[in-house]
Amino acid sequence: MQERFLSARVRRGEPPLLPDGRRVIRLFPEWAPGWPLWESFTAAYRLTGDDLGLGPELSRDLRAWNDRWAARKVDDPEPEGWRAEGRRLHARLRDELAGAAEIRPEFDAEG
Repeated sequence: MQERFLSARVRRGEPPLLPDGRRVIRLFPEWAPGWPLWESFTAAYRLTGDDLGLGPELSRDLRAWNDRWAARKVDDPEPEGWRAEGRRLHARLRDELAGAAEIRPEFDAEG
């Protein structure tokens, strides 16, 4: 339902914000080195830590987490501890962006 709401806002020329003013940031890996942060309905779909004002330590850790994923072959098993690290990163992102964004852990069905 949130996706439909955000899409409708953008069609009306409004920014893609939830009713409480927060952004929706999606966390999932990419098969290329870099950032695992995404914001639908925006021109800058794939985001960087600078785009979100993240601290250098969290930014570094997010890139390293994504790079571990991207370094494997498609059929390789998930890197050991990768999903648990993603959950920790999700919690850190939620804390750092509290009040500014909802963080969706789309890498994790249990999330």
